[in-house]
Amino acid sequence: MVKKIDGIYFLNRSESVDYLVKAYDLKWCMTKWQNGRIKVCYENKQKYRGYFFINAYKIKTSKFVQVSQYELDTGMQIM
Repeated sequence: MVKKIDGIYFLNRSESVDYLVKAYDLKWCMTKWQNGRIKVCYENKQKYRGYFFINAYKIKTSKFVQVSQYELDTGMQIM
């Protein structure tokens, strides 16, 4: 479930993939652990493939790792 802390939304990895696919009209998107960070890979409708890295956060009220929606949006601005 999406959590809002100090005005910043935090999503788990599956929610972040769903968010990116819908918000940026992507063909596909996936996440994986790499060197202690989360690598987000994607392909858009124009067949451009890209990737970026984001930090993972552990929130007390969740047993899952969360990612910041702000970091997801910032990473997609490169596109």
